[in-house]
This record gives sequence, C-alpha cells and structure tokens, in this order.
Amino acid sequence: MTSNTSLDGSADYSLEAGFAYPEQSVRVERAEQKRLHACCEIEPEVFGDVADPGLVGRRPTVMVAETIAACMPGWGQVLTVHRLTQMRPIKLDETLTLNGRVDGLTPHPRGQVLKTSWRYIDAEGDVVFEVQPEGLIIDPNYTPGSAERPEKPVVVERAYENALVKTCTPEATMAYCEGTHNPIHFDPVHAREFGFRAPILAGTHTMSFLMEPLYRRYSPRTFTLALGFKRPAFWDDVLTVQATSAEGYFDYLRAVNADNKCVADCRIENLRE
Repeated sequence: MTSNTSLDGSADYSLEAGFAYPEQSVRVERAEQKRLHACCEIEPEVFGDVADPGLVGRRPTVMVAETIAACMPGWGQVLTVHRLTQMRPIKLDETLTLNGRVDGLTPHPRGQVLKTSWRYIDAEGDVVFEVQPEGLIIDPNYTPGSAERPEKPVVVERAYENALVKTCTPEATMAYCEGTHNPIHFDPVHAREFGFRAPILAGTHTMSFLMEPLYRRYSPRTFTLALGFKRPAFWDDVLTVQATSAEGYFDYLRAVNADNKCVADCRIENLRE
C-alpha cells in the first residue's frame, strides 16, 4: 500500500523512496496570506510584502497529507519536524517552481515516519528556498500508551523572554485548514480515535505563531530553521511564544501551553538581515 491516486484524481502518489512529485508552480498569494494570518491574529504589516516562510513551506505539508491519505487511508498523520532554509526573502505573489521527492519511510513505535525534500526555484533558475518536512503516520491499530516512551531530552536552561500570547479557537483552527484533507485538525471524533482529546492545530499554523516575533523584531533575509513539534497544540489552547537571544538575534523560539509544556520549538541559525 505505497501508491495510489490523489484525492481529486489528478495525480498518482507514491510513498516509495525516490518518488518525484510532478513539478508545479507555486506562490503565496497576498490574499491567502492575509486570510491565514487572520486565523493567527497576525496583522498584515508584520510581514509586509514578504511571504511568511511557514506559508512558503505549507504546500509540501499539504501534498504530503494528500499522499498519506491516498496511499494509507485510515492512518493518522502529524507533522513532527520541519526544516526550512531561506536563501533570500520570497515576495508575495512571486511565482516559483516547486520540486519534491520522497526520501523514504522509517519505522516508529506509533507507525512510520515519512521524510520528503522540496526545492523552490525562481525565474532565474536559482534555488531560493528548501523544505524538509517529516511526518508521523499513525497506525490505526496503535493503542495510546502501548508504545515505549522515548527518553526525555536533556533540558537546556535558557533565559526566556515572553514574545506574545495566542488564544486558539475551534473556529480559527477550522478556518486555517479550509480546503485541506487531514481531519485530525477539524474532526473531534477522528482526533480522539488517534489519542488526542480534541483536534490539533496544523503544524504550519503553530509555525506562523513562531515566525511572528521573528518578523516583528527583524527583517530576516537568510536563515536556517529547524522546527520541532513536541506535543499536540489543541484548538482550545492558550499558547505563549518565548524567545532567547545570542549575539543580538533570536536563536531559539518556543510555544508553551498553559501547563508550561513546549508544544513546538524553532532553532535559528545563519540569520542575516
């Protein structure tokens, strides 16, 4: 069960390592960024004419979700890691060519981890953005609590500053996921079937929360971001985004819930304005 037809019947998908997605043109439209940012309570002037890198990298996550839904129907899916490398800012409404490939599947106690790689190429033929998402595909036969718990990571002591607070709502969560095909974000019954007490935010939704203070503080031109999704951010959570700095720039961002548990974090390298 590694290949099938996309949900709209327009393309064949495969989970085989080396599978290449059809080349496509993509862009972050100004109106769409405004709509999605409204779901995140982000004012348009925070990013101005520049595309939110979380939204630049959103198309691969949607494609991966469609691939999993087509090839492994009935399995759950959660974005766990998202690596972004920006060589230059992407302008709103700028058309880029997107190439993607499947790197492979690896076993996980709850199912499998799907790794893919994506490159964005501009009109001059230059690679200007790269994305490497990893998604957990949850076996429908998995019983919550049955898998071995991984070792707890070493906690690094950091001097956090609170950057902003976000109140999540079901209405905003569903609006953000409009037109996508992962019911774990908008169907309470489906979410409970995979061990979640309620629907969870899309990874890129939480990512925009983390990007907001970065763009409020700086006008970043290049960077490498390693985003990790540590635990579910539910559609009724209140999240606080916190930051630490090194050499005058943010080097680490995280979002914590009301229990002060990290739901997502972002390590920042090679930031240049």
